[in-house]
Amino acid sequence: MLYELTNVTRTFGSRTVLEIDSLSFEARRIYALIGPNGAGKTTLLNQLAFLDQPSSGQLCFQSSAVSYDHATLTRLRRQVVMVDQNPILFSGSVWRNIEFGLKVRKIPLQERRRRIEYALERVTMADFAHRDVHGLSGGEVKRVALARALALEPKVLLCDEPTANVDREHQEIILKILSHANSVRHTTIIFSTHYLSQSRQLAHRTLLLQNGRLSKNLEENIFGVRLVRRGDELQCCLGDHLLPFTDPDGLAGENRQMRAHIDPAQVRLSPVEQKNSTGSGIAGRVIALTWENSKIRITVDIGPKLQVLLGEQEFTARPYQVLQEVAVGIDARGVTLLN
Repeated sequence: MLYELTNVTRTFGSRTVLEIDSLSFEARRIYALIGPNGAGKTTLLNQLAFLDQPSSGQLCFQSSAVSYDHATLTRLRRQVVMVDQNPILFSGSVWRNIEFGLKVRKIPLQERRRRIEYALERVTMADFAHRDVHGLSGGEVKRVALARALALEPKVLLCDEPTANVDREHQEIILKILSHANSVRHTTIIFSTHYLSQSRQLAHRTLLLQNGRLSKNLEENIFGVRLVRRGDELQCCLGDHLLPFTDPDGLAGENRQMRAHIDPAQVRLSPVEQKNSTGSGIAGRVIALTWENSKIRITVDIGPKLQVLLGEQEFTARPYQVLQEVAVGIDARGVTLLN
């Protein structure tokens, strides 16, 4: 196993921004991290890049626990490279930017030339080798940053929102760059994105982060929704139902089709006579009950079929039966908009 995280947390003061009970990454695969701003994606990437130390828990790399002394971190950081969402280039030429890290690592001149030429070819910027970086477009800057990372020939390439703030053409180019690095060079890729379509196109596995925690139920409760502007209010419609939601990333826009993920653990049920006390108050009917370890999974028909997870204690205090009519309350924190 390439990475293993066990009970890893990251806190800043009294605020916990990352809380991972158990997570592992295999080598030579592509992983996508999805979640809204503040979900913990960048914090997790910083942990995997050895740029930050967990507040508690253990991170293992290639089956060895990570020690955060200078010599160990230097060795590990030579195997893992991270490309930021807004990469910063040095003044001067594209070639000089790509060469910088190779010089720091004391790579011989001829080998530097080979790697730079190969990296420029991979990002389709061979003609830009001696171009000054001043004046490059946002998409071109990201491609240079990727070339700079690929020239180092890392085992792991971490990318924070690699396609953010670039046009569709550059998005496709960047995805092809990442796919080639994985399929041909066998580089492990872990990238964050708001686009579920990108993760499905590229990733072997997609992880959903919500409020610093992993959702274990990404493949269920994904629905097509409509964002509709009614006066000063933007509403999220699932069929005839209104969903509460927050949009810290400005993804919603106006009057558009999107997907939304509803966290099964953020759904509350109550007997139908208590509908008005549940917030959203969507009427539904229980159609299935199953026990999963310490949780009870309840499938509720609200038009589409919604999965709900309750703890045993909560279910014992208020048991439900198949065919029982219920009112469904959905917490806005459990609704994640996906492009």
